[in-house]
Amino acid sequence: MSVFTEKMCFVLCVFIMGWVMFGQAVFAQGISARMEHPNLVLTKDGVAAVRNGLEKYPLLGATFDKTKKDVDASIADGIEVPVPKDAGGGYTHEKHKHNYSAANKAGILWQVSGEKKYAVFARDMLLKYAALYPSLGVHPEGKNSSSPGKIFWQSLNDAVWLVNMIQTYDAVYDFCKPQERRIIEDSLFRKAVEFNVIDCKKVFNMIHNHGAWNVAGVMMTGFVLGDSAMISDALDNFLALVNNLYSPDGYYIEGPYYLRYAYWPFGLTATAIANNLSSLNIFAYRDSVLLKAPLVMLQMTDPTGHFLPFNDAIKEKAWTSQEVISAVDIVYFRTKNHSLLHVAAEQGTVMLSSEGVEVAKAIAEGKAPKSFKRYSVMLRDGADGNKGGVGILRSGQDDDQISVVMKYGVYGMEHGHYDKLSFMMYDQNRDIIKDYGAVRYLNIVQKRGGRYLPENKTFGKQTVAHNTIVVDEKSQYGASAVIADDKHSNALYFNADNGNFQVMSAIDTTAYSGVSLWRTMAMFKYDIAEKPVIIDVFKVMSNEPHIYDLPYYYAGTLVETGVKYDAHKEWSPLGKKYGYQHLFNVAEASVDTNSTFFTWYLDKRFYTLITTTTPSTEVFFVQVGATDPEMSLRPEKAFIVRNKNVSNYTVASVLEPHGEYNEPFEFVNGAYSNFKNISVIKDSENSVDVSVGTKDGREWLLSIDRNNATVKKIK
Repeated sequence: MSVFTEKMCFVLCVFIMGWVMFGQAVFAQGISARMEHPNLVLTKDGVAAVRNGLEKYPLLGATFDKTKKDVDASIADGIEVPVPKDAGGGYTHEKHKHNYSAANKAGILWQVSGEKKYAVFARDMLLKYAALYPSLGVHPEGKNSSSPGKIFWQSLNDAVWLVNMIQTYDAVYDFCKPQERRIIEDSLFRKAVEFNVIDCKKVFNMIHNHGAWNVAGVMMTGFVLGDSAMISDALDNFLALVNNLYSPDGYYIEGPYYLRYAYWPFGLTATAIANNLSSLNIFAYRDSVLLKAPLVMLQMTDPTGHFLPFNDAIKEKAWTSQEVISAVDIVYFRTKNHSLLHVAAEQGTVMLSSEGVEVAKAIAEGKAPKSFKRYSVMLRDGADGNKGGVGILRSGQDDDQISVVMKYGVYGMEHGHYDKLSFMMYDQNRDIIKDYGAVRYLNIVQKRGGRYLPENKTFGKQTVAHNTIVVDEKSQYGASAVIADDKHSNALYFNADNGNFQVMSAIDTTAYSGVSLWRTMAMFKYDIAEKPVIIDVFKVMSNEPHIYDLPYYYAGTLVETGVKYDAHKEWSPLGKKYGYQHLFNVAEASVDTNSTFFTWYLDKRFYTLITTTTPSTEVFFVQVGATDPEMSLRPEKAFIVRNKNVSNYTVASVLEPHGEYNEPFEFVNGAYSNFKNISVIKDSENSVDVSVGTKDGREWLLSIDRNNATVKKIK
């Protein structure tokens, strides 16, 4: 996996605030020798709390029983520590993943149950790795990684292994004999830390989720081994990571999917710091940003708990993923935010630690709400919160919620996409206007070892794969991540105070040279409307003529459109590069009216998008999947509205959910849109007025400028 962002040199304020405030306190607390084990995530107090709660709190007891069943099965199978060979999804890869999970769980079971077999299993696992590790060179599949590991094909997985195995050692430290400790520490953990800090120096010093795992492994090892140098080096880097990867709101630079993964090491490391260096008050650092981040992560899910899939995101990941369990428990333990309990109940498991006990106790006491409340929110991007962000407008709750997401922040390092001012829409618990996400099949060995596939770069990241304007059939920044990584859009305003009219607006002048992109999206619910509609106004300004393509990737079946299209008997790619080579040109049409519409059906509801057009407008109906020899792309569908040879261009659209289709009883209501037209009636550099009219004669005026947007009824 390519990585371009190395650790930024500490700016003076970070160094002074971080090191003086935190570093000196490290030595003041005397961490050169560890006197008590376990004391990373699980502590002596935590062990007592788990023991006392097993019979009282059903969720805690169920978690313990499941953990015991899993580890008993692993003990019965015996310990196998194979010589590393396979990439992600392969036998040795999965075996080493299983080993570190089973060993960590066994250590916890030993502490809680006192059954010797668990300590023996964990100790013997550690000794077997201590015997193997010194003989390992670079992983055989390491050629496919910019930072290869020893046990796994990439060093990231080695760092995850270290985080788990050092917790194992912490749990059985007192059980091991002094000679066993010397072997485990000298032949395994000190060598693993040396690999992380020296061989993987680039990653250890990297502002990235890989760096977070690396730092977590080194810091935790330092706490267990009583090595102040390890702790000091790791603490410096940990503070740099917290300072640079999170915005003041808790938004994570790589987006919600990677926040799901990245918070795992952040949460565990912060917990270990809190348990060993309590005077640092790490969870209060930067206005408690590490307690805000998981709440932001959960707000960035759809009503089914799946993470919003922009950037390199696998759409199947939801808040029930194992990485999110610790985040929920850690934050609840420190905030007692009861909204988290609904998520924990859905997860059906808790940490076997003080954190998990508190969650299980609260659920047993009936404190969990029936649902998790999602609300409209703007999340600032950038370390200082001044690099754009993500806006989410929502109406309704739970299964009846409609939401619109607009992305206008930074690129997001190498997991970012070229999708400034793109949007998604959700209804009926699923995405209606879709973001493709990542082209990857995680840990499926047949799909190139579960790595990101070539089509992730050639399609998934490209601008035409998203619902935003493409200029001259080229991706933003020329599809150069090096250029994009330093650029961001700017938020103009976000207002969700009025539930009947919510609006967000952002502008970008960096994506295309000499082109300004300005998008305003409003969620509008008028007096007799059953559902709110989305009004989308996209203004493009340039001194030169261009081709402007605006794709809409929709979920469902097209049932009617206002254009007369020619369906192609033979499909060919729409273009040759920047993602166009992966789009089959299924049909195309020209438009000779001032507006047109597209209606599609999905499940029980119809959706109509009415958009302004010009006499030169063309429409392409496309399907993803062209130039895809390994058939890795999903056959997503879209229509693309194209306008050619124009410099300044404003397109306004209204997107309406409407009607009902009841298949069992075979009736249809409201299959046609209530809206008749949409038009731009005033257009200048800094303002736009849009008229929207319904078939029953109602009309509204949406007035937009750089500071605000308003709507008023004029008929």
